[in-house]
Amino acid sequence: MPQPIDYYFVLNSPWSYLAARQLGGIVERTGAELRLKPVQLPTLFAATGGQLLRDRSPARQAYRLQELARWSQWLGVPMHVQPTHFPVDESLAVGTVLAAIDAGFNALPLTVALGKALWTDNRNLADEAVVRGALVATLLPAGLLDKARAPSHADTLATNTEEAVRAKVFGVPSCVVGDEVFWGQDRLDFVERALGSGED
Repeated sequence: MPQPIDYYFVLNSPWSYLAARQLGGIVERTGAELRLKPVQLPTLFAATGGQLLRDRSPARQAYRLQELARWSQWLGVPMHVQPTHFPVDESLAVGTVLAAIDAGFNALPLTVALGKALWTDNRNLADEAVVRGALVATLLPAGLLDKARAPSHADTLATNTEEAVRAKVFGVPSCVVGDEVFWGQDRLDFVERALGSGED
């Protein structure tokens, strides 16, 4: 069996959305276990020298929009590169993802659906109706929404972030396979190479 993939992400990242859309195929082809690990991005950046989008230079912000448009076209994924509800309070949506994981569900389709709601459909992830719609679309119990605000989720996010820092992750999306870090949705080919074919 190949090594597992630890996937560090935030829903507020369009790059995380693009990565999540591709990870399912990698899992199918390699047989690797995918471990979803949402993080607290401000804490991660504070520990590793990163900058939140609002603090970056105008040139960097403009280039980000160009790159998003390029990748959206290249991957065939329609996107609002400047969605109305961004940055959004993602606590409800991320809490729902964590509730799904805690309940033993594969939460990747939900993660993709929530990313689609924000980045393709221009919806507000802080709206319970939007999160409920993502649960329905992925055939997950709507009752997970009731567990989205469990106090334990804050501890999980903090633990995931600490793990990311220890693994030398400095941005999202990042995949960790063994002791290798792969930062960015444009590094997923290398993730798959690191995993091999999954055939023993």
